[in-house]
Amino acid sequence: MRLVVGVLWSAFGSAALAQPGPAPLSAWATPNGAARIFVQACVQTNAEEGAAVDWALAQGFEPVDPMRGSMDGLLAGQPGSVLAAPGTRGQVLLAAATGRQCTVWAEQMPGPPVRTAMQESLALLASRGAKVQLGVDRNFERAGAWRNQLQWRYRAVGASGDLGIGAITTLGDAPGTQGLNVAPLPATPAFAPDGMPTR
Repeated sequence: MRLVVGVLWSAFGSAALAQPGPAPLSAWATPNGAARIFVQACVQTNAEEGAAVDWALAQGFEPVDPMRGSMDGLLAGQPGSVLAAPGTRGQVLLAAATGRQCTVWAEQMPGPPVRTAMQESLALLASRGAKVQLGVDRNFERAGAWRNQLQWRYRAVGASGDLGIGAITTLGDAPGTQGLNVAPLPATPAFAPDGMPTR
């Protein structure tokens, strides 16, 4: 029965694709595309709002109509800009806020490939000299859905401060909403309370 339903669903999907309709989604609307946006717009700009917005506009991103819905959540209540990646029908958004808060919000994507793309992107940055340290890797349930949370401490080559990078992704392969975020971390004190060096 499952096989039959799967075949029917596949045939329905093929027929739906054959119908004239909206333009196909761009490469930005893929797990690798979302990770690339995040690394280039958020991480490599050191989460600076102006640099992130300039990068996005140069790639053809367009500002999102503030009346579309609550953008405050994506901006963590800070002033900033929300832009949609071209060719994604608004499913991939970049939010750059003052205070160096930068988020990529990807809808209609499976979680595991987004998580893998993020891990591979950060491994590539580490291979080029950046310091990348995984601090949290946990699964949790919220509103009936299971998600994975990853958090890294990141320091770019030549940088004096650390960034906190986070990824919250769904565990299953069904399309869902995935979130990637970066923000500055407080400086690590040179000495612990017991007087021992922290590094």
